[in-house]
Amino acid sequence: MRHLLRRAFSTNSSLQKARGWRTYVDRFRDRPASHITAFAVLHEITAIAPLFAVYYALSYYQPPLIFPIRVLEEGNRYINKLREYVGLKQLDPESPVLVHLATSYAIVKVAAPVRIAASLALTPWTAKRCVVPVAKTIEHLTKTLRAKLKP
Repeated sequence: MRHLLRRAFSTNSSLQKARGWRTYVDRFRDRPASHITAFAVLHEITAIAPLFAVYYALSYYQPPLIFPIRVLEEGNRYINKLREYVGLKQLDPESPVLVHLATSYAIVKVAAPVRIAASLALTPWTAKRCVVPVAKTIEHLTKTLRAKLKP
């Protein structure tokens, strides 16, 4: 009974092991910057990689348009004015490039809850395996450079 009370009220981390998701909370408390960095990197990767993948899938399979062709031509005419102003090559009037770009962007935005959940789930592993080693390497390199630069 005494060891149960000591474990329940102890602040010593060796006696009280966190279980379940609390282990990740403890790691976050120890190194918040690495976890925030890992989440930011994962969040951007889960946004950019699917954007290109969806765009190339749409370009490869060429799904049928769900609106009249005149809407596509009108949109391309407007974008061609902008592209000409910026100095880029104009698109063909019936080119589906802009539709594929807009569709890819919309799909990535709709998948945001799944992307955020995946980023949260992978944050502890990424922080431990990628961000912390890189941070330690940079810290070591800066210490070495400072030591060499001292007169």
